[in-house]
Amino acid sequence: MGPRRGGRRHGQRQAERRLISEEALADAWEQRWYSAQELVDCCGRRLRVVFPGRRWGGPGPDFLGAVLAQADGTLVRGDVEVHPRASSWAAHRHAQDREYGRVVLHVVQVADAVALDGHRRHVPTVELQPDLDAAEPGRGPPRGWAPPCMRHAPALLQIVEAAGRERFRARAARFEGDLSAAPADQVLWRGVCEALGFQRNTRTFGQLAEAVPWSQAALALADRGPVGLAGLLLGTAGLLAEATLPEAHAWRGLQRTYGVRAALSAAAWDRRQLRAGNAPEQRCRGLAEVAAGWAGRRWQGPAEQVLEAVQQAAAASRPRLWPLVRASPWIGRGRAQVIVINVLLPFAAAAGVSEAAALFGRLPGEPPNRVVRYMAGLLGAPAVRFRGACHQQGLLQLFKLTCAARMCETCPARQDGAGATSQACQPSNEY
Repeated sequence: MGPRRGGRRHGQRQAERRLISEEALADAWEQRWYSAQELVDCCGRRLRVVFPGRRWGGPGPDFLGAVLAQADGTLVRGDVEVHPRASSWAAHRHAQDREYGRVVLHVVQVADAVALDGHRRHVPTVELQPDLDAAEPGRGPPRGWAPPCMRHAPALLQIVEAAGRERFRARAARFEGDLSAAPADQVLWRGVCEALGFQRNTRTFGQLAEAVPWSQAALALADRGPVGLAGLLLGTAGLLAEATLPEAHAWRGLQRTYGVRAALSAAAWDRRQLRAGNAPEQRCRGLAEVAAGWAGRRWQGPAEQVLEAVQQAAAASRPRLWPLVRASPWIGRGRAQVIVINVLLPFAAAAGVSEAAALFGRLPGEPPNRVVRYMAGLLGAPAVRFRGACHQQGLLQLFKLTCAARMCETCPARQDGAGATSQACQPSNEY
């Protein structure tokens, strides 16, 4: 009878520590459904959660931009990864994934292993015992809820607009520097290529633009048309396996004629959670079609065409620049508008078109991404409506400047009006 009773007690203890799902554990971390005021990690550090991080999903850590306070008041900023078991860190090979290089805390329910990063250093780990009773409906704020940072609509809109214009000037300054070192057509070509790379493949598309400069792209178009240029881009990008038969034939012919060769490999392209329409090979085909449209006007280069179009759009009541870089079905209207806002207008401003800055202030916005939606919810109020490209770019700039690292003390949108000025805004190509 004795051993049997002990077995029942052991089973009860195991039931009390029954593992919950990773999503439920992430909910508990996000909504702070645990009783401890301070958490103690495996190294003995006492930590207080200032901000649990942004839970956006997708590849990479579960929470980005978390802020933790140590016992001496030192703030620790970084990402947080959540697993029911600590051994899942090694099982998922996070140490080999560069996306997890900024993880400052590993939140688990059972610490059954030691988590090591890519440099074989210990990843601080906390055992979290969720208070599931706190998760009952009606208790606590809803998931993802956050109070707005500021509710004074006129002042807030001025701050966001100033940040948007500062971001625009920063991009124009980058193009101005590029124009001092490279031909205008090549600077524009590289800018459009980078804009097609989204965040993860921006640098790779920039390398492709250098490997296939505009002068070479124009020759390929004159020789073999847009299919030939698509074949040249795909072959140079290391994506020949994704080419159609005509594109592959064009690549072989260009190799014989011009001696071109692959400059990148297929492994250089990040395909995580990419929709089929956004795959690098599809963007290369769209880029070839855009270039073919530019090359059709032989008396004008791409830069001249863009500068002329910006001047004409500035005089129109409803400016439309996106047709310049649309290539259906590979580059839709939404991505074309992104290129207009982030490339064509700053390029025109850098090239001396004075109307570009004013046009930026009244241009429609691009399709909102998760950063824009997050910031609009964070700064929003009933009387606040963010509209147009300038406001969107301002939200992105404020996020990059302060919210990404939770630097609330330097944010110009603080309730008391203190914080950073627009002079502190830095150029960014990440969003």
